[in-house]
Amino acid sequence: MKKLLLLTLFIIGLGFALFHFTGLANRGEYQSILIDFKDDIPVSVLDEQLNTVNKKAGKTTSLNSIFSIDEHLYTVAGDSKLLKTLRNSDLKKYTESIEPDYIYHAFIAPNDPDYSKQWNLRGINIERAWEENQGQGITVAVIDTGVSKVPDLRETEFVEGYDFVNDRSNAEDDNGHGTHVAGTIAQSTNNNYGVAGIAYKAKIMPLKVLSGTGGGTVADIAEAIRFAVDNKADVINMSLGGGGETQVMKEAIEYAYSKGVVIVAAAGNADDNSAAYPARFPHVIGVSAVDASGNKAPYSNFGAGIDIAAPGGSDTGKIIQETIDPARGGEP
Repeated sequence: MKKLLLLTLFIIGLGFALFHFTGLANRGEYQSILIDFKDDIPVSVLDEQLNTVNKKAGKTTSLNSIFSIDEHLYTVAGDSKLLKTLRNSDLKKYTESIEPDYIYHAFIAPNDPDYSKQWNLRGINIERAWEENQGQGITVAVIDTGVSKVPDLRETEFVEGYDFVNDRSNAEDDNGHGTHVAGTIAQSTNNNYGVAGIAYKAKIMPLKVLSGTGGGTVADIAEAIRFAVDNKADVINMSLGGGGETQVMKEAIEYAYSKGVVIVAAAGNADDNSAAYPARFPHVIGVSAVDASGNKAPYSNFGAGIDIAAPGGSDTGKIIQETIDPARGGEP
């Protein structure tokens, strides 16, 4: 059976962040309402309006602080229902604004020393996503060259995987690509070492289907997809591909889709006007690459079969990630 070509490194795991983190939407949280009265409002009218608000809210309206006296800035505990009531009342004639007192949070910035070099994470607004979710409760199957627990993956949680190339349970990496991809997805973060991962609280399921030279068969990849589904993976990541559509692969993907598993695959690195397989199959999220400037990466496929683009390495900016070096005997 024809071997698949190994794709060069780029961030396929970013598809996971875009599709699984709810924090990318600006929803806005609040528990109280800001009432900014006009600066020239007479004291008697202000008192009257404050009493009216207190009755409507069933709570006491108060100055935000001692520095709010001249600005007439008051707050009252309330929700969207009270906000609508106040905005539709005569109160609006005496105010500059009636609006939610939104709660803002400090953005999460990990202590990993090389995080500042990860332009790719800033490109997807990852700190805003981390406020809501860091991948907890999600298992990502990395179907690749295997995954080795390099130092910056030692705090990452792993679940049982499999080596389909050598038919054994130990899915160690002998190439480096799979470890790089797994690190992009869930590199140990806030560990004062190396770099950060996108969904660093997610669990990694290592599934080796590509040999040390980077080739692998459709049969192994299809079996790995079914293994991932049967062992409760939530997301399948395939940073691999090639030419040729097969029924075996199609059926494996349809099986994963029928079980509600999200399938993400690389579009390909040949600068072709279509995605490679398996990214081109229906039910697979095909991911192309953009460079640090937001333009299509020179190598990335485009056109048919592409669903989304994510930051990838190019001459304008490399993706840094700890992985193994086969030339050094598999050391990081």
